[in-house]
Amino acid sequence: MITAQYKTRPGKKFTFIIFFLISGLFFVQIPKAYSADICIEGLKDLQSGQEVIQSKGGIWGYLEQSSNLKDQSILGLQIDGKLQRLIVSFENLCEEGKTPTPKLHSLILNLIGDARVIFNKDADRQPKEKILEKLNGLNKKIGELLAQLPS
Repeated sequence: MITAQYKTRPGKKFTFIIFFLISGLFFVQIPKAYSADICIEGLKDLQSGQEVIQSKGGIWGYLEQSSNLKDQSILGLQIDGKLQRLIVSFENLCEEGKTPTPKLHSLILNLIGDARVIFNKDADRQPKEKILEKLNGLNKKIGELLAQLPS
């Protein structure tokens, strides 16, 4: 059996150790950079998505404008408020120095997207039950996510 022996000079070991120490210091900075990105850019994404909905009166306004769903406008008010609370919770995590995860950002953004999809269809041209089912499902998902976040 042939065995190979590897010998390193003390200088190479020292260089190798220094390299990993410096690399470690570099990687320590990544979470701070990531934190700034998600807290600045991620928050902008969430706020701009919410602004699109609110600029048209929100889900509440959407329901108020529908002759079939006007009596359900309180549900829209609840959804609008809960979406805003999600964004504020995200912002609070940033202000407290707790970096929100990409998963949380994605979940909130997807819920805003779901609201926008509902919002973009004419309520009077869809079955009332179908819209209410979507809105109740959205309200439930938002509520579940809010329950997982620190208050």
